Amino acid sequence: MIEDDQRLLKRMAVFLNNQPELKCVIAARSLGDFFERLDEGVRLDLLLLDIELSNEINTINHLQKIKNLLPSIKVLVITGHNHPDYVLKAVQQGADSFFLKGSGLPRLLEAIDSTLSGGAYFDPAAAAHMIPYLRGRKEPVAKGISISDGRKTAPSEGAPAQTGPQLSQREKQVARGLMQGQSYKEIAENINLSINTIRHYVKVLYKKFGVANKIQLSNKLKNHM
Repeated sequence: MIEDDQRLLKRMAVFLNNQPELKCVIAARSLGDFFERLDEGVRLDLLLLDIELSNEINTINHLQKIKNLLPSIKVLVITGHNHPDYVLKAVQQGADSFFLKGSGLPRLLEAIDSTLSGGAYFDPAAAAHMIPYLRGRKEPVAKGISISDGRKTAPSEGAPAQTGPQLSQREKQVARGLMQGQSYKEIAENINLSINTIRHYVKVLYKKFGVANKIQLSNKLKNHM
């Protein structure tokens, strides 16, 4: 498992080791740490891989290297991103399954079981974003842009028109905290996550809204939430 949030890494490792048929062999906070701890005598069946590490390395770009070193390993991507571009690129580079952070440990077990049994797991929230993308897109969607086929359509009667990037439940929780002027620590305590995980979600929001600081993000969120 590769996850840069130490608290989450420890929690997941303990959870997995408490399962009767699972064992967390390597719990690494970086790609370098993972590669250094690889041992030819150790069998790895599944890698839980965080996409975006704190040192700003996008692990999707290293999936081929991992697959070349460990050709029989299954890769379950774990991330806060649910944009179709991330899903498609991860699959194209060798990911077998896709799980969204915040979906809960019981659902993670479901994802692990599906992947190890030869199937593929896609988090329902990510799959919901993929369906309109695959049905209507003729070209890749730019990062941070809502999914659309480029045609203007009338909103459903009685429903407000939705604009801007799609946000996961966790991203909405972090966004609300930022709009209320809460610190990263306060947001983390309110939704029971680590400060590093909150920083991760803030970086995701920066990318989705195409902004460079909290003031710009707050202005975007006021028009979006």
